[in-house]
Amino acid sequence: MTVEGRREPRSLMSELLARIANLCRFRGGPQDLPHNPRLLIVLLAASIILDLTTANLLDIGDDALARSLFSTTLLLALCWLALAIRGLLSRYVQTAIALVGCSMVFSVLIIPLAWLFGTPENAEAVLSPAQTLIAWLGLGVLVWKITVDAHNVRQAIDAPFWLGFSLALAWAVADFALSRILFATPV
Repeated sequence: MTVEGRREPRSLMSELLARIANLCRFRGGPQDLPHNPRLLIVLLAASIILDLTTANLLDIGDDALARSLFSTTLLLALCWLALAIRGLLSRYVQTAIALVGCSMVFSVLIIPLAWLFGTPENAEAVLSPAQTLIAWLGLGVLVWKITVDAHNVRQAIDAPFWLGFSLALAWAVADFALSRILFATPV
């Protein structure tokens, strides 16, 4: 702590990371995060930078910025809609921080798997045993992410877990399907 009683930025960042890690382990909820719109903006910028860096590292398409902006906007819009329907918009900032922060954690977890997996030479390529294992690990990370999102959404909207899971799964499917439609690579 400083003389003025304020915590140092490093301490605040460590505390935020610990809280987000706890969310990823189903400990706590969005209510445990600060209501700080500036923090949300910083996390959104960091998330987009992480997406662009990942796309560059993995040599994924020219439309990485558009994909990142689309996915982020869709997530924030669906989160806002769910909270608005329940009359709980006062929880939006904390819930968005939770969803974006946890999403960044899972992005960092998936990068080494995607890099190790590589890209098949053609659409009909048979996966090697190592690629099959990596694909299963990636699926596990995806299920974990959807479950964490469900946990956060459930707590934010005061709903049973099945509803939070249904929403999180629907959001993931919508993001995937709409991204495929909007950013399809012509053959």
